[in-house]
Amino acid sequence: MINQSDLAFRILTRRYGATLTYTQMLHPDKLVYDQDYLEHHILNMDPPETPDLIGSTVGHGDLQLGKPVVAQVCGNDVQKIVEACKKIVGHCDAIGSSCASEMCDVFESERYG
Repeated sequence: MINQSDLAFRILTRRYGATLTYTQMLHPDKLVYDQDYLEHHILNMDPPETPDLIGSTVGHGDLQLGKPVVAQVCGNDVQKIVEACKKIVGHCDAIGSSCASEMCDVFESERYG
């Protein structure tokens, strides 16, 4: 899903029986070159145990419901995808990638992600 798979959504789906959740499609260029984008998605995949840092709408016990999470990285440059994945490994339970350039072009042209 595009811009719809953040922590709160993943917690909701886990409450209703999902056993595995996924992030939105992450852009490798942004993960590599945009520190704010990287930090936002790392925090979203691997939230701290301090409720003050994640907002009052997510309870402390809910953090475990955000896991397991698979990060999805989309791009058409394999080396850039690998570089981006190295930045998020350890913050998620698995990484899936798509090297379909058509999909990335659609995301960018429609202003998704």
